[in-house]
Amino acid sequence: MLANTTHSDVIIVGAGPTGLAAANEARRHGLSVRIFDRKPNRSTVSKALVVHARTLEAFEAMGVAEQIIAAGVHFETLRVIPGTGAAALPVDLMNLDWGDTRYGYWLSLPQYETERCLEEHLNAQGTEVAWGCGFAGLTTHDDHVAVHIDLCDGDQRTYTARWLVGCDGGRSPVRQAVEIPFDRQETNQTFVIADALGEAPIPENHGTSCMSDEGALFFVPMPEPGRWRVIAHVPDAVAGERIDIDIPFVEALIRSRLGFDFGTQDLSWTSQFTLKQGVARRYRAGRVFIAGDAAHLHSPVGGQGLNTGVQDSFALLWRLALAKRVPTAAPMLLDSYDGERRKVAASMVRNTTRATRLVTLHEGLLGKVRSLVAQRALQLKRVQNQLGRGVGMLDVTYTDTPLGLTEARSKLTVGARMPDLASVDGSLHLQLSARRHTVLLIPRDSSAEHAAELTSALAELRGRGVEAQVWRGAQARRGGKIPPPFGDANIVVVRPDRVVAALGQALDVSLVDRYAEHLLGVPVSAL
Repeated sequence: MLANTTHSDVIIVGAGPTGLAAANEARRHGLSVRIFDRKPNRSTVSKALVVHARTLEAFEAMGVAEQIIAAGVHFETLRVIPGTGAAALPVDLMNLDWGDTRYGYWLSLPQYETERCLEEHLNAQGTEVAWGCGFAGLTTHDDHVAVHIDLCDGDQRTYTARWLVGCDGGRSPVRQAVEIPFDRQETNQTFVIADALGEAPIPENHGTSCMSDEGALFFVPMPEPGRWRVIAHVPDAVAGERIDIDIPFVEALIRSRLGFDFGTQDLSWTSQFTLKQGVARRYRAGRVFIAGDAAHLHSPVGGQGLNTGVQDSFALLWRLALAKRVPTAAPMLLDSYDGERRKVAASMVRNTTRATRLVTLHEGLLGKVRSLVAQRALQLKRVQNQLGRGVGMLDVTYTDTPLGLTEARSKLTVGARMPDLASVDGSLHLQLSARRHTVLLIPRDSSAEHAAELTSALAELRGRGVEAQVWRGAQARRGGKIPPPFGDANIVVVRPDRVVAALGQALDVSLVDRYAEHLLGVPVSAL
């Protein structure tokens, strides 16, 4: 490995939410990191607005959830207007069946506030973003990548690192430099966005989704009192033709589709875009990885973009940290990032595409059928619950993950998020290791013989450097006690990204060896 002052473990290009999350994860996992962004400073526009449950759980692991939540406002109710003249159907987001999470809500938070919290947390760990420094190219080597950076003073400098992570947006120069194809589709659907200040006749913790004959409109509360995000489909827009998004235009949109005078006083940010969607054909090219919009683009319906990007970073950096600890680790360790996260993005693009088609049906027979179906469906609890766990990404599972070992029958599945059960010792997620795999030992009975077996297994694992603990039982949480999902599994291995890695029976600690050595190619002590 090159020995010079410009070398680091990870270089990150792009300091949006995905890049800042990756940099924070790098520091949390003990990696040295440099992060560059061509912009002169952090963005001041709101862009992505909703932070979902699984992303808040990732922020919790990073140590920044409290700051994020304090800066936002809870989205308590979603009012759905399924057609012109239809009554609003309220969905109480706070009282859906969220199950095993402490973040059972949508959080409204402008992207610039998310970025502020992440950058301040990164600064507190001793790392600063190099603003005004743009990616200019790279050269790959067997044991490192050399990254060429245009500095703000006009000079160019080369930095080296074990790995490069491109978090640099939909037209990612990093992705292009390593020639990763991106299958992009344009839908010719035009949307406008405006952050408008005014007075709405609905509570400021209620959002509205309207599917009118004139087009879909989303009216979303923002943390600033009186400020609302307006997102509107403009069906008759000519592709590529600029729309004058001014106060009269926004006021007319709200009046015609929502049926009230908002009294728009100010527009703090406006934008227009033609919907694009797609997924990169791979997320890795040797020592170069991509994440966030560099890896996937999709409809804003459901607010999945920022959330998926942050979760990309959450899934990637623990792998890089383990690969640094054990440079001879199996190639599958790093390859599995692509296999897992690209499937998630492909599924998300399909789902948001279907949802967008549904909400943008605005006239004719299909529009009327859509309205009738939506009115009936939204009265079903299971449909409403999809706005909780489904949209919150809590049920996203890495099916067919190569990093999984199943030797027990359980409601848990390898590749699924580890439930955040309330236990005798507190929240289960807070008991998991911040940087390592955690092995949970699950008691079968209360006999003295079994207690001795647990003690022996716990001592053996800890003696070999494994983070291990005994599960001490579930406790009630809002909505009642959630039955433990362990089935006949007596040993559960949980990855640093809080994903179930292995399930075994009879406190067979050799399961941990099989997972570590045969799948990851690392010694147990490195987990």
